[in-house]
Amino acid sequence: MEEPLTEANTIETGVCDSAAVTRIDGEPLIGSMLSGRYLVKRKLGHGGFGVVYLASDEKMLSRPVVVKALLESEGKNEWTVRKFKQEIEALARIDHPSIVGIFDVGELPDGKPYIVMQYVDGFSLRLIITPEGVDFWRAANITRQIGRALTAAHDRGILHRDLKPENIMIQTLGDGEEQVKIIDFGIARVKNSVISQTTASDRSVGTIAYMSPEQLSAGQLSQASDVYCFGVIAYELLTGRRPTNPESAYQLLEMQRSGVRIKPVDLRPGIPQQAESIILKALSFDPKDRYQRARDFGDLLSSALLGDDEQTVLAGHPAPAKAGERATGTVTVPETAHVLFMDIVGYSKMLIDEQPPCLQKLQSIVGRTEDFNRAQATKQLIRLPTGDGIALVFFGDPEAPLRCALDIAYGLKDCPEVKLRMGIHSGLVYRMADINTNMNVAGGGINIAQRVMDCGDAGHILVSKRVADDLMELARWAPCLHHLGEAEVKHGVRVPLFNLYTDDVGNREMPAKLRAAAPSLAPNRMAWIAAAALGVLLVGTAAFFALKAGSRSVETPAAVVPAPPEQSLTYSLTVQKMLGARPQGEPFESTGREVFGNGWRFRFNVQPTQGGALYLINEAAGQSEVSEYNVLFPTPKNNSGSPEIAANRRVETAWNVFDNNIGIEKLWVIWSAQTLPELDAIFSRAFDEAGEISGEQQITRLRTYLDKYKSQRLDTKENDSKEIITVRGRAEVLVSVVELNHKPY
Repeated sequence: MEEPLTEANTIETGVCDSAAVTRIDGEPLIGSMLSGRYLVKRKLGHGGFGVVYLASDEKMLSRPVVVKALLESEGKNEWTVRKFKQEIEALARIDHPSIVGIFDVGELPDGKPYIVMQYVDGFSLRLIITPEGVDFWRAANITRQIGRALTAAHDRGILHRDLKPENIMIQTLGDGEEQVKIIDFGIARVKNSVISQTTASDRSVGTIAYMSPEQLSAGQLSQASDVYCFGVIAYELLTGRRPTNPESAYQLLEMQRSGVRIKPVDLRPGIPQQAESIILKALSFDPKDRYQRARDFGDLLSSALLGDDEQTVLAGHPAPAKAGERATGTVTVPETAHVLFMDIVGYSKMLIDEQPPCLQKLQSIVGRTEDFNRAQATKQLIRLPTGDGIALVFFGDPEAPLRCALDIAYGLKDCPEVKLRMGIHSGLVYRMADINTNMNVAGGGINIAQRVMDCGDAGHILVSKRVADDLMELARWAPCLHHLGEAEVKHGVRVPLFNLYTDDVGNREMPAKLRAAAPSLAPNRMAWIAAAALGVLLVGTAAFFALKAGSRSVETPAAVVPAPPEQSLTYSLTVQKMLGARPQGEPFESTGREVFGNGWRFRFNVQPTQGGALYLINEAAGQSEVSEYNVLFPTPKNNSGSPEIAANRRVETAWNVFDNNIGIEKLWVIWSAQTLPELDAIFSRAFDEAGEISGEQQITRLRTYLDKYKSQRLDTKENDSKEIITVRGRAEVLVSVVELNHKPY
């Protein structure tokens, strides 16, 4: 087992400088340059078989990193070397924002391996645990992140086996937001490891105070074993102490077998009953009685601490009545809800064994949408199963159902067997509990949403007039909403409808229900139209002969469709040559015709002549020649994430660095007179991924969008100094590509 690092040497808040480092006797690595790029600065601490150093990546502008290497005494220990290599394998398998990232691996001059990992500018969870316990809102945020990170590791076949507060770091982001980082996978168990097995037997390792019963007794471990450790941490986080305080491992095992005697509420009376029950379930002696997924435990505990009744009811606990509610859970005050109602067309005609897989695919796609997860996290969503579909009831954000519907439609492109129709409406609802005490809603808001959906066919996203009237005022939605007319729904009610679609998703066709109703909607009206047309024809004929007699030379001009207004913008690059981490000369303006080298920096500058929306994307060849896409503008730190800029305003991106992936990099410049909902949806997800557009679905959406403009012809000219390029075109959207040649020098 690797001993925890002490508080004094694990908490790092400053960024190391790039000055020369003096070598220290007994620490030969300090002051050395590993692989020609990692300058080892100082020792952070050591454990049972590993030592950790702070270093700077000299090829990435002296970025601080952590280097972990084996102790000198452990270099020939077969078991230790294997576990060290498995830690590399474990970190390489996992890609999650709440798990420390691995950057690189290498070998020291003596052949021992080392790992280069993400530097976490923060503090350990141990530091915030107080005798009074952590605030509920803070504990809820932390436990939710831990649960999701652990499940991400488990899904990749990784058991941590040494989860404790010292191995959980807290990083403070902007606006006080905290990011969890799970560290130290040094004794993790890796399923189907590619590291060759040895005759050395595995050891019973971990930190005794946090071990599960099966880990203490060298039994079979599973995901539920890490859940137990997680339960101990949650208990300690909320009460300030662990559930047991034994004098030996044997005594701990017996105390675990007897169950938790001092309940969390005994130490902190304010802990919600539901939260206590959830923690005790995670601490069950038998692994089968615990939560089988860490995410389920973390999410349910977080919801219970924040008072999310819907989640705690799902966990099997009664929801307490709140002010304004009856004992049955029904809210007596109506609220405006924004409802997305959907069902699978032809579901009842499917064979019984075909229905569950189809519904599960839909649920999986819905569960991955950004608005679903955001509303879920902020308790602004109620989910309702409808048998052959789902109803999502959003509160607060009227655009959420539309964004969610478009994301679902994109997701269904890979599932053509799921024929889905959707309906959207905003209206009044009452929150209430159903007969099973599950959270439900009732009222016109959800009823009309279902009626709107019923008018559609497969692929349709239909919207009520109330929603359309509100969102037609927004430039990002107006082009996507198309008026269909009125349809008669249940009880003879007539509902005006709009069709929501884009170039990529949605059904442009008139719904069959409206087509079928068209001839019989108003026969008298059709007769009136025919009579009016005949009258117009007679008047027009008389006028024709009168004009012909009066002036034979007058001709009626043909109707001319006005061309889109001309739009233009100028762009340039500010380039800084680099040699290692040192600037070479002063920055200079460029149009991008230079050959760029590894480590060079550039900043992209754009200035439009009219107001509108600007989107900048960097496309580069990543590993295996697969293109990688990163957002350059807008970003949360640049223009607050909004693409809208005023006329003649100069926009400058942050500095960007050429890495070691050589080839042609493309900068996509997208300019529009108004914001583009499709790109807004893609970019907003990239903001959560450190600016990278990731995931096969999102990349496909982006490529499909860019492919539409490959053949667009624009007028491109350099100014006399050849430092600025001007792009002009008559189109609603201008798309220009700047190619940068990147070579390894």
